[in-house]
Amino acid sequence: MTLLTPLTELDAVNEMLMSIGQAPVNTLSVSGIQDVNIAKAELAKVNRFVQLYGFAFNTDRGYSLSPDVGGQIAVPSGVLRITPMDPRAKLVQRRHPTKGVCIWDATNLTWNLATSVDFEITWGFAYEDLPESARYFIAIAAARKFQKRIIGSAELDGYNKEDEEKAWAILIRDERRTRDTNLFEANPQLQRAYDRSGRRGTRVTD
Repeated sequence: MTLLTPLTELDAVNEMLMSIGQAPVNTLSVSGIQDVNIAKAELAKVNRFVQLYGFAFNTDRGYSLSPDVGGQIAVPSGVLRITPMDPRAKLVQRRHPTKGVCIWDATNLTWNLATSVDFEITWGFAYEDLPESARYFIAIAAARKFQKRIIGSAELDGYNKEDEEKAWAILIRDERRTRDTNLFEANPQLQRAYDRSGRRGTRVTD
């Protein structure tokens, strides 16, 4: 029995190329093919944008960060969004003059923090590090945007919208199964995109 393999970045780019009637390619390392380069850039943009919503697969709650010997808390690489678990704490990320992006205490106007702080962190992962339902939705959404940018066919966009809505429903179904119900309800962005009664809402890429 042969098992299916997860979508790759190459699969996603080929989905985008086929959406404009172009032949698929065997590799993404070929230089000089403009449509491939545009498709890769569009895929990366949609990937980042979708992950900003903060799903169970890319969000950690209660992630503790400690200050260094100088009292500064550096923001780890790969962070898309970071907020303190304590809603009263006015801690934001800002570029430190010498240490890169760190946590800034906006209440006391200082970089110096005395103790560890628990955060909710949304990470940005590479396309092939995502679960399959997220890969599928991102590929379909990127293909629709790519087609609109290159060809701009309203008829094709209508077909692609249907596919995107189905892919979004699968992604949210997986999210609701994985994430605690109360946490899902606490995410206003996902709530606006797909309400708790199961009706379709506005897709994240609209």
